[in-house]
Amino acid sequence: MLWLKRLNFMETAKLEMELMKAFEAGEDLDAKLSAQAQIAGGGDAEEVWRLEVWTKMLTRIRKMQELMKDKPDPNA
Repeated sequence: MLWLKRLNFMETAKLEMELMKAFEAGEDLDAKLSAQAQIAGGGDAEEVWRLEVWTKMLTRIRKMQELMKDKPDPNA
């Protein structure tokens, strides 16, 4: 049923939100992806898919960080 999850944007969004929440909590995203890569190395298709989604999401997060670098803090 992994193929069905891959087609369901809500399942993908859940995985993206996991990484986004980790980012907001200040977790080390590179370490998180590295740990996930080791888990995915076991060959479990769902874990490989999670790594793929997180890798794409990390790229988006890095772009957001770059765009917000010189912006003033709106909460200050």
